[in-house]
Amino acid sequence: MTPLPTDLVHPSRQQTVFVAGGSGIIGQAICRYFGDRQWHVGIHYYRNHESANNTAQHIHDVGGTAELYQANIQDYSQCEAMLQTFHEQSHQCNVLIWAIGISESQLLARTTPESWTTHITTNLTGCFQFLKASAAIFERQHHGSVILIGSLSGILGTVGQAAYAASKSGLIGLMKSVAKEWAPWHIRVNAIFPGWHASPLSRAAYSPEKNFDNHLLKNTPATTDVAKAVFELALMESMSGQIWNLDSRIW
Repeated sequence: MTPLPTDLVHPSRQQTVFVAGGSGIIGQAICRYFGDRQWHVGIHYYRNHESANNTAQHIHDVGGTAELYQANIQDYSQCEAMLQTFHEQSHQCNVLIWAIGISESQLLARTTPESWTTHITTNLTGCFQFLKASAAIFERQHHGSVILIGSLSGILGTVGQAAYAASKSGLIGLMKSVAKEWAPWHIRVNAIFPGWHASPLSRAAYSPEKNFDNHLLKNTPATTDVAKAVFELALMESMSGQIWNLDSRIW
C-alpha cells in the first residue's frame, strides 16, 4: 500500500474517506478501493440503498469498516447533518470525494427548462452545498484532500448534452476557486475526468463505436483504474487546483 503522507495521519485514528455518490458505478469502485486498503469509508446514497449496502458488505468482508449515509444532496441541511455525523463518528475526514452526476441525451433545442435546472442543481449546486457543508470541518482540521469527479465534456462540450456539459464546466471553476480558498488550510482540491463508462448515467449516449473515435488508444479506463487514480491523487501532498484526464483524448 502507498504510504500515507504525514498530513493525513492521526496517531490513534483510522484513515477515513467520505464518498458522495458511493452507490454509483464509479463511486462503488472508489469505496471498495479505499476499503480494501483498510480505510474507514463513509458511503453516501440517495435512493439506491441496495447498491450502497452491497459495497459496505464487501468492505466488511475484507476486514474493513464502512457506514452508510442517506441524504438528498440538493438539500443543504441534509448535507450538513450527514457530514457532521460522519465526522463525529470517524473523528476526522482525510479525503472527501464527489462522485455524483446525472445526464440525459437531448439537443439544446429540445432541452426543457426543468431538465436544465435539474442538471445544474444536482451536478453543480449539489457539489457547492456538499463542499460548503464540509468547510467548517476542514477549517478546524487543517489537513485533507478533496477530489471531484468531473467530465471532459465540461471542457470539450458534447452534442446532445448541453446541460450536463455546462454543469461539469461549472464544476471545474468551482474546484479551482475552492482550491485557492482552502490552500491556507492545507486542503488540496483537485478533479478527475474518469472517461466513458457504461452506467445508468451514460446509457443514453454511450456506445464503444461512437464514443472511442477520438480516443488515441480506442478504449477507456476500467473503473478500478479510476479508483486507483483517485486514491493516488488523494495522497499527493503538493498537488491542488489540477485536473487529471484518465483516458487518451487530447484537449
